[in-house]
Amino acid sequence: MLLYLAVLEQAISVVLVVERQKVQIPIYYISNALAGVDPSYPLIEKFAYALVLGSRKLHPYFKAHKVTTLADRPLKNVLQKLYASSKLAKWKVELLQYKVNFKARYDIDA
Repeated sequence: MLLYLAVLEQAISVVLVVERQKVQIPIYYISNALAGVDPSYPLIEKFAYALVLGSRKLHPYFKAHKVTTLADRPLKNVLQKLYASSKLAKWKVELLQYKVNFKARYDIDA
């Protein structure tokens, strides 16, 4: 399963797709408007938040399948840093229960 993450200044989107015979079929779409403190997050934290939001809402899919996250930011590197912010560290611990692979969006086979 593939999980696409898209982030704008005031909103995040998550799309879960399955690939069958080189055709991507959307399974679930999540969109969330950022309000309050959320819009002030740095861009990379918004990507991490989108991943965490997706994992929370799509928990059964994350538990049953290996999910490959596609984003145009180095999300894996940020989540692996030892000196991550407390918010990122908390999200990292939450995501450890799942089999999540990270891939840059431009690494997808054409």
